[in-house]
Amino acid sequence: MSETEPRTKLNVPFASDAEVIEMVAEFERCQWPYARWTHRAHLGVALHYLKQLSFDAALERCRHHIQLYNHACGDPNGYHETITVLLMRRVARYIGDHPNATLNQSVEGLAATCDLQWLLSYYSGDLLWSAAARGGWVEPDIRRLDF
Repeated sequence: MSETEPRTKLNVPFASDAEVIEMVAEFERCQWPYARWTHRAHLGVALHYLKQLSFDAALERCRHHIQLYNHACGDPNGYHETITVLLMRRVARYIGDHPNATLNQSVEGLAATCDLQWLLSYYSGDLLWSAAARGGWVEPDIRRLDF
């Protein structure tokens, strides 16, 4: 990604489970359009991995592929460990609470509730955007996790 390339994101809902699965495949090949690498897409990746793998294996795969993808797209410093772990934990809880939901339903359900405001209900902006939180897991400073 060059400095002149727009960073506008296209936050388009997924129409089906097949679209989520195809997005994950393109993401893993570093071919998913960067403009579509949104919070919704992150949730789709997390859901897909967590429905197939143990939490630890899904988290490791997510870490690996996000960093690989970001690097390929010219955003080598884009990875954020605390947000990744927090979202993976929240997605795992969602799967447990909604075992029969489809991938598409789950992405949309999570996208509606796990936004920046949700993150900031646990973390102050200073802590969430700190180098420590980007590089490793940090506990919330506003309230304890309830999942």
